[in-house]
Amino acid sequence: MPPAKREVFKEISWAGKTVLDAGCGTGEMAYLIAKAGAKQVFGVDYSSAAIKVAKENYNLPNLNYECADLSKFRSKFDVIVSLGTLEHQDDPLHTLKKLKERLNPRGHLILTCPNWTNPRGHILMTLWFLFRAKITLADIHYLTPIEFKTWARQLNLELSWRTIDHDWGYGKKMILDLERRLPNITRDSKLPTDGKKIKEFIAWAKKHIVPLGKRNEFSGAVGLYHFKK
Repeated sequence: MPPAKREVFKEISWAGKTVLDAGCGTGEMAYLIAKAGAKQVFGVDYSSAAIKVAKENYNLPNLNYECADLSKFRSKFDVIVSLGTLEHQDDPLHTLKKLKERLNPRGHLILTCPNWTNPRGHILMTLWFLFRAKITLADIHYLTPIEFKTWARQLNLELSWRTIDHDWGYGKKMILDLERRLPNITRDSKLPTDGKKIKEFIAWAKKHIVPLGKRNEFSGAVGLYHFKK
């Protein structure tokens, strides 16, 4: 199980709860939650292909999958999870408002999102802001705990958060990611550099970033955000 899903899974006790997995993809997380004793789990996704895979692979009496827009749901839930989706939404705050409306009193809203407050994020954000480089294929927003703290105040929700997958933020996984990503970014964005310069930068990062990397609350490559109503 990927680190983000593992951390979400152990975030709360799922027993007896009604749960919505918004943007469930191929359904693994919804299945694990249902298997952990949730009263009822609904997995929803825009992709009919993903829902087809979910239905073919996971089958429990307390688990349902549907290809649908969240706006079609009128039910309320004890817990809503949404993993790696908010950064793709045109208006993240509007999406959070809609999710809040579907929560029962004292409900939980648990999300994950790429985090950029680490050396990897600083490198890629520099390319984005200075050159509008195509640093990801599908992200519309590059979110950090700062945005989520602001949204929690605006929505009058309690927020606890942490970042995870720290090695991807500043360690060896970061190096592997940059080795793969930087050639594609510079090619697709037509930046004035070449493979030799990229290798020189990677060598510098191995020497000056990885050994000095220090784990802190902001250094993980993924943010986990737990809102409470």
